[in-house]
Amino acid sequence: MPNSFTNIREIAIKTIPSASKIEIKRVLESLYGFQVEKVHTLNIEGKKKKRDWLLIAKPDYKKAYVTLKNPLSISPDLYPIRIIEEDKKRVHKQTKSSVVQEEARSHWLDDEGERASPCTPPLPLYTSTFCKYEIVK
Repeated sequence: MPNSFTNIREIAIKTIPSASKIEIKRVLESLYGFQVEKVHTLNIEGKKKKRDWLLIAKPDYKKAYVTLKNPLSISPDLYPIRIIEEDKKRVHKQTKSSVVQEEARSHWLDDEGERASPCTPPLPLYTSTFCKYEIVK
C-alpha cells in the first residue's frame, strides 16, 4: 500500500517476460493515458519448490518500474486496509471466554440423552472388547 495516495511518480508493473520497454511504454500511453518518462525492467525467475521427486516452478515474469511525467493521484478507497484493521480490532475486543462458552453450548457431545451408548449390543449374544463387561442373554 502506498504511503501517500497523491503525487505518485513511479509505479511497478508485472508483465510477461517477452514485453520490451517500448511496448510497455506504448501500452501505458495508449490504453491508460499515462505520460511515461522512462521504463526500467527486471527479468525475475519464478520460485521453485521441490517436493520429494516433483519440482514445482512458478512462471518467470518481467517487473517494470515506470516513471511518470505527471504525478498520479489515486483514491484511498482502492485499498480497504482501514476497514480490515477496524474489523480486526472489533473482533479482538470480544472476549475469548464468550467464544469458548458459545462453542461449549453447541458441542455435539453435550447432548447425553440423544447419544447412543457405545456398548449397546446389536445381537442378543454379544461380547465386546470395547465394553468393560460381557452382555449375555
